[in-house]
Amino acid sequence: MPPIYPDGALIRGLTYSQKWSPRFYNLTATTATGADIDVGLAQYPLHDFELTYEFLRDGARGSVLARETLEFRTMLGFHLAMGGTLGRFLYRNVDDRRVTQQQIGVGDGATTTFTLIRTLGANGYGASEPVGQVDESEPFNVYLGDSATPVDPSLYTLSTVSPVANTVTFVTAPAAGQSIRVDMSYFYYCKLAKNSNTFEKFMDRLWTLNKVTLHSCRPGA
Repeated sequence: MPPIYPDGALIRGLTYSQKWSPRFYNLTATTATGADIDVGLAQYPLHDFELTYEFLRDGARGSVLARETLEFRTMLGFHLAMGGTLGRFLYRNVDDRRVTQQQIGVGDGATTTFTLIRTLGANGYGASEPVGQVDESEPFNVYLGDSATPVDPSLYTLSTVSPVANTVTFVTAPAAGQSIRVDMSYFYYCKLAKNSNTFEKFMDRLWTLNKVTLHSCRPGA
């Protein structure tokens, strides 16, 4: 499994604002009449997350270096380990990390494997796309049809080997017209958007990281 981007108790200096930018890949051509013809080059968008760290501590003076006070070394070590844009990791987006009763498909009596997706939106607006990676440390449930009782895990296999292509494979194909729904938590599959990020020391043992951008990746990337 790819490493998880440092967050939560490890890094407490994350501040506002935070930016989230879905990016679509379309090609536009203008005809002789001035009409635009737009062609989508990719089915799903990619996402950029811009984060700002107000402070990153480098240990507490006069005390044993506790894990939670080594934010600077944790974050710098992560950046060094990633090797700029070369590395891949999992990012827990706190604003989009879990779905309940998410429909991932409808049975046709023959198909046994279904890709895990999430739908994001409200009030009649929204779109679905594959999740980066299922968080297997959190509860995962599968439901068939209108049943509120989860399917016995022995009747399906969860595969997280391929990021952005996680799947559920049933021993027996769901019946035609039978909905397949899941409860799951998940990560975005990302890389650093730049090969260089600047850490600034503004006081003894205190650093800032004014901007780091995480860029989501496609399957196989």
